[in-house]
Amino acid sequence: MVSVSLAHEEAWPEIGEMLAEHGPVLLAAARLITLNDVEAEDVVQVTFEIALRRGHTLRDRGSLRAWLLAIEAREAVRRVRSMRRFLLFVPHVHDVAAVGPGHDQSLVLRDALQALPRRVRAAIALHYLAGYSVRDTASALGVSENTVKTQLKTGLARLREELGDE
Repeated sequence: MVSVSLAHEEAWPEIGEMLAEHGPVLLAAARLITLNDVEAEDVVQVTFEIALRRGHTLRDRGSLRAWLLAIEAREAVRRVRSMRRFLLFVPHVHDVAAVGPGHDQSLVLRDALQALPRRVRAAIALHYLAGYSVRDTASALGVSENTVKTQLKTGLARLREELGDE
């Protein structure tokens, strides 16, 4: 059970409103970073738990989504890094995705994204999926703007190469 300090309770919107407003973007970003639906849902849940415990550190209520995405990106990278110590990933084994229109293309895109380093995927997710500026992406990931620019350039170049786009 997560407890919220009464002193900060008034500073938070209703938790349901916060989930409804920010949950879909957080889940989409987590799915792109982790490449796993179950892990993404866990990361979003942990993100909200951390946010509730550390709500007093949020300085500007207008930057709530960026703050949540920063927590989520760090948590997603941390969790995957710690899981790698215990699990052996076999590159040729993939989970079975639901078949639908464009299934072949989505598998190719998923494989291309999976080949990117996790931090590069996180930068791409925050910048292109969530629509954050380079500055906000850098702040969320705790790196410099130049690092984000390099990650975005490198990631897009590798995706274009892998997908055969000019």
